Amino acid sequence: MASPTSPTSPTSPTFPIDLLPEKHFLCPLCKDVFNNPVTTPCGHSFCQTCLCGYWSRHRSDYCPVCRRLFHARPDLNVNRILAEVCDNYRMKRPEPEGNHDMFVDIDLMIQERLQKVDRLRNSLQLLKNSCLKEVRESHKVFSALTSSIENSHKAVVAAIEERQSEAERRVDKLVKELEEEIKHLKNRNTELGPTPSPLSLDELWHDDKSTALGLNSTPGYPERRDWFKVTMETDPSVGLTRKALSELMIMVKAELNRLSKLELKKIQKYTVDISLSLQTANAFLSVSEDRKQVRHTDKRQEVPDNPKRFDRVANVMCREAFSSGRYYWEVEVGEKMEWTLGVARQSVNRKGKFTVSPANGFWTLSLNEGQYEANTSHAVTPIFLEQKPRRVGVFLEYGEGRVSFYCGETGVNIFTFTDSFTDRLHPIFSPGRPHGGRNSAPLVINTCILTV
Repeated sequence: MASPTSPTSPTSPTFPIDLLPEKHFLCPLCKDVFNNPVTTPCGHSFCQTCLCGYWSRHRSDYCPVCRRLFHARPDLNVNRILAEVCDNYRMKRPEPEGNHDMFVDIDLMIQERLQKVDRLRNSLQLLKNSCLKEVRESHKVFSALTSSIENSHKAVVAAIEERQSEAERRVDKLVKELEEEIKHLKNRNTELGPTPSPLSLDELWHDDKSTALGLNSTPGYPERRDWFKVTMETDPSVGLTRKALSELMIMVKAELNRLSKLELKKIQKYTVDISLSLQTANAFLSVSEDRKQVRHTDKRQEVPDNPKRFDRVANVMCREAFSSGRYYWEVEVGEKMEWTLGVARQSVNRKGKFTVSPANGFWTLSLNEGQYEANTSHAVTPIFLEQKPRRVGVFLEYGEGRVSFYCGETGVNIFTFTDSFTDRLHPIFSPGRPHGGRNSAPLVINTCILTV
């Protein structure tokens, strides 16, 4: 009967496991001996905890070693054989001798740096492709815009010239009629001799004597026009340029909205999972157990005071803080009539009353009684939207110094702050007062981003 453990089995006590280089038993992420190792479809192994943590931090499912992207997160099970081998190696791990560990570390460091070089070059190529695509898109957009402007200008000039030509034709016709009447009047004057009455010619024409004199009834003589009613408009083209420009603005706005939708689709790849901080929540705010919702209770709760908590203003921050990179999140505002969203410096004042503005470390957008407002430094900036958003997206570009707000449904850019950031920034929320139940719905951090 065969022995349960073959002499050549990796778990056999006689297997020369100590002859293998240590790097075969080390997780590429934690650099320690594998613990519950899992193997990706591309053949690379990692500690289960290390790999899951890596995917969570980088918000993408790809192999940390070869960078192969998996369209769906693989269903990973612990590699039992590798786990047993590593357990045996851990027990029989050879003591370091001389510079052996240094040799292994250097070998790993070289490998990591070579991989980093490849990733940087690949990223640069992707950047170049993206820039080229953007240049082509901008050329297409501005060429179309330039063409539309030129065509609109030509149309305005043609309309003005047509009205001028029409006026010239009308004046020529009227002048000819006048000259014809003058000619007939001169002839009639010669036939009748001096006017026997002191009446003016116009009075004579409207007097019954004109009939007696035959001025209106003599065959061959034209019907006299009432020239006092004949006028000439000297500004026939008023409003043409303004109307054409208004039509252009409508076209530009439509193109801007189209580009905003495309922009938001690109931005959504920077989606980050954020959660509310109970330590910062004002005593009137209630945060859900999953820390994704916040509402104003209109009743002060018993909560411990701490330096991080807002004590007078009904704000709450997120636990996450950002000091570099790009981040996007969406908040469901629904039919609420009052709220505030944005980011704030970690070091902002949280005690007493204060003005929410960039000067005080807040970059926020608000809805107050139906009016959207950007809380700028000197005074709020009113914002007029054609469609009321039910979801608002916030996009932080820390290095570029921008905080942008988007309508989650249409992709329209609502407002963008431009500033210089030096402190860590936290997402910040205020659900607004309940207003007798009309504004009691919570603000909800959207964990499932819907593309526009």
